[in-house]
Amino acid sequence: MSSADGTDRPVPRPVPELVTGAAVPGAAVPDVAPPPVTDEERNRYGVLLDHAAERGLLSAAEYRTRLAELADAVSVDQLRRIVTELPAFGGPADRTVPPGPEPAAVDAALWANLTPAAERRGPGSRWVVLALLVAVLVVAMVALALIVSHVAHNRHPAAAGAVVVAVSRPRP
Repeated sequence: MSSADGTDRPVPRPVPELVTGAAVPGAAVPDVAPPPVTDEERNRYGVLLDHAAERGLLSAAEYRTRLAELADAVSVDQLRRIVTELPAFGGPADRTVPPGPEPAAVDAALWANLTPAAERRGPGSRWVVLALLVAVLVVAMVALALIVSHVAHNRHPAAAGAVVVAVSRPRP
């Protein structure tokens, strides 16, 4: 057969699906339980779900629901389905939301520990910082003045004058 770009290449054959064990067409396939899902796999799919939520593909409620489903999943296929069927891509979005605190309340609680309120910091902390800054600047100015005075007094007098060489004017 000829390809679209004009070169003659054989048509690729379809790749057969990989089957564990020897399967005979028409024979009954024994029910084999899938291997249990490890914590490493759950964490890996949880990170994928985190990235989807960070990109805005999931709402906070949908994210919590899917995390709960990841914890209850018994096969890798279920984990893959939970992470890949996103509402933004037309996946099923009829999940029930487990009860939990509102996302705004969770955010407020997390940020409260990171940024203390003004009354917990104390009203005098700004003045202490300003006093320390002024003290550091004064010490730096004094140190600079001492260094300059030391250098000015210890200069060698012969080095102060420049050696003058008489140069004749250009001749016509």
